[in-house]
Amino acid sequence: MAPTKKQPLQDECKALKIPYAGETATQPTELLNKHQKSKEILTIDEDDITCEAILIADTMVGEEDKMKEVAKEAFLEELDKDELEVEHIRDYVFVGNRRGLRLAEMKAMLDAHESKITFLQGHVKELEDNDKALTARVSTLSLAVYEYKQIRRRFISSFKVTKLPEAVEQSDHDLVREGNLVAHGGDAVVDALLYEGIGGRRDIYAFQQLYGLHPADVVKISHHETLNLLNLHAGIRADTRKTGSEEFYQRFAAFILAFQVSSQDTDYLLGNSVNTTRTAYEAVLDCQKYKE
Repeated sequence: MAPTKKQPLQDECKALKIPYAGETATQPTELLNKHQKSKEILTIDEDDITCEAILIADTMVGEEDKMKEVAKEAFLEELDKDELEVEHIRDYVFVGNRRGLRLAEMKAMLDAHESKITFLQGHVKELEDNDKALTARVSTLSLAVYEYKQIRRRFISSFKVTKLPEAVEQSDHDLVREGNLVAHGGDAVVDALLYEGIGGRRDIYAFQQLYGLHPADVVKISHHETLNLLNLHAGIRADTRKTGSEEFYQRFAAFILAFQVSSQDTDYLLGNSVNTTRTAYEAVLDCQKYKE
C-alpha cells in the first residue's frame, strides 16, 4: 500500500516524540509548527525557565470579597472559551489570552518610551552643560575684549601725550596708566587663550609658574576677585625690579590649593561665610608682597 500524503509528517512527529492521534492531514503540520515555536522560545534564555502568564477577563465592580469571587469565575470561563497563546515581546516570553498579550505589548511599549525619555533627559542635561560652558566662554572672551580695548586706548592717549600735548586731558593720563598695568602686568584670561588651538603656545609650565593654574582651568573663571589675585601673583613673579616675598608665594600657593580642593568654586566671598578658600584669599592680600 502506497504511503499517504501525511505519512512523512506523522513519521516526523514520532521521531520528535510529539503525541499524535489525529486523522486530518493538517494536524501533523500544526503540531510541528507549535513544537518549533516552543523550541525557539525555550532557546531565548536557557537559564530562565519561567515566563509571565497574563489573563484578562471582564468582571463586576462591587464589594471586594464579591469582586474576587466573581473574578475567579471569570478567569475560569475565559480559560474555557479562549485558547492561550505564547508570544515573545522585547526579550521576554508571555503566555495568556489575546487581551492579556495586548496588555503585555502596551507595557513593553511604555517601557521603551520611558527608556527613550531617560535618554532624552540625559541629552538635555548634556546640552545644558554645554550651554553653561559656552556662557562661561563668552564671559571669558568679553573680558579679553575689555583688556584689549585698554591697550588700544593707551596707544591713542600715549600718542596725544607725546605728539599732541596741547590736546591732552587728565583722562589720557589715566588711560595710559591703566593700559600700562594691562600690558606689563598679568592677564590670566587673555594669556590662557594664547594656549588654545593650532599654533597655540605649549609652554604650560611657564603659565602655571605665573598664574598657579592650568590655562584650561583659567578660561573657565569669570570671577573678578580670583582673576585679580592670579594677575597680582603673575605681576610680582615677573617683576624684574623687585623680588616677591616668600610669605606671599607661600600664601598664594595655599590659596591655589584651597581653590582647587573646592573644585574652583568662586562663591567663597559671598556673604559672611567662613571657608578655607576665603581665608587663604584674604591672607594673600594682607601679607607683604615684596622683600624689603
